[in-house]
Amino acid sequence: SLTALPNRVLFRDRLEHGIARARREGAMLAVLYLDLDNFKHINDTLGHHVGDELLRQISARLTEKSRDGDTVARLGGDEFVVILENDASPQTAAHVAHKIIQLFAAPFSIGERDIFITTSVGISIVPSDGADPDTLLKQADLAMYKAKQQGRNTFQFYEATLSAQALERMTLENALRGACQRREFFLHFQPQVNLADGRLMGVETLVRWQHPELGLVPPARFIPVAEELGIIGEIGDWVLAEACQQMARWREAGFDMPRLAVNLSVQQLEREDLAGRVSELLMRWQIPADRLELEVTESMLMGKSGRASETLEGLRRLGVYLAVDDFGTGYSSLGYLKRLPVHRLKIDYSFVRDIGRDRNSENLVQAVIALGNSLGLELVAEGVEQETQAEFLRQAGCPIAQGYLYSRPVPAAEVQQRWGAISPATA
Repeated sequence: SLTALPNRVLFRDRLEHGIARARREGAMLAVLYLDLDNFKHINDTLGHHVGDELLRQISARLTEKSRDGDTVARLGGDEFVVILENDASPQTAAHVAHKIIQLFAAPFSIGERDIFITTSVGISIVPSDGADPDTLLKQADLAMYKAKQQGRNTFQFYEATLSAQALERMTLENALRGACQRREFFLHFQPQVNLADGRLMGVETLVRWQHPELGLVPPARFIPVAEELGIIGEIGDWVLAEACQQMARWREAGFDMPRLAVNLSVQQLEREDLAGRVSELLMRWQIPADRLELEVTESMLMGKSGRASETLEGLRRLGVYLAVDDFGTGYSSLGYLKRLPVHRLKIDYSFVRDIGRDRNSENLVQAVIALGNSLGLELVAEGVEQETQAEFLRQAGCPIAQGYLYSRPVPAAEVQQRWGAISPATA
């Protein structure tokens, strides 16, 4: 009803007829699977009414430029498919795919706004890639994922050799959806220590994923996928709530945690109700606001400056501690940094790891520490693994560090067991 294009049911019916005809005539048929690149960002930032109008205009443009006898259908969401029946050789399919991609070169005008968007296309061919609708669509979908991995705004043919990698990605995506509801995530905590005397200054909360079939999935593998799927905000909300509850459990057990650091996702930072959600959690679990630290990356702040600054200001008014994570990697301007309502800078591990090996890295670390001190910000060094690194940081004036030298990320019980008998620092 939105686009007036054939839907999934009609598409399947036409594909079945096309396959039967190709079989009778000994001809080829091609399926082109289109997925819009980063369409969710348009819905999230401009609203679903803009997204719907964009889908209508894309449908009209595809229909207008399609060949006689070909079928353009919308499977749902931002997914389209084209069936090529006449002269559907691989060369023709590639030519049509290239033309489709060129259709997206011109902007789509919605109201007074020009919107630029691209598409990734996957191609499967009858009979070499399959002889039934389900197989052909699956192979074209796999090829489309390969096009996404190649940088988007391109097309790829299905190849049997790509199945393993693409299927692994699809399996990961399917498994990741609903993982919060199935309670497959759990938390580990990495201590942050005072470099002068080794006292516990707090912990950073880190999410882990244990899937019943995939096993323990590394964050570096599933976090980028969650961001692309648009569910990183859901995971971040769960982490924040679970971490606050753990803070209350420690208190009830007589273990006084000085500060609990939790990473925010881009989706959380863009939400207008974030400060209210945080306030609700603090009240529910009776956590003093200055015991909670929320971390955002430097690149997030640079990409979302206006709204991010407002959100951070609202959190600061609550009394929550705010930190810029991975500092030194996001190319932020010093003037902008001065205006941000943050309390702490975390020096990225990529600089810390080269202490003792690279003089330029040492100079950068010293400069960041001097900058932080001049702005009245606390400094935390990440990724400290050697005593020589810790000594350099102490001499340079960095007060706090975290890394394998002190502890790997560990379960809450292990944090309490190791540090509970030691009097922690008061924040």
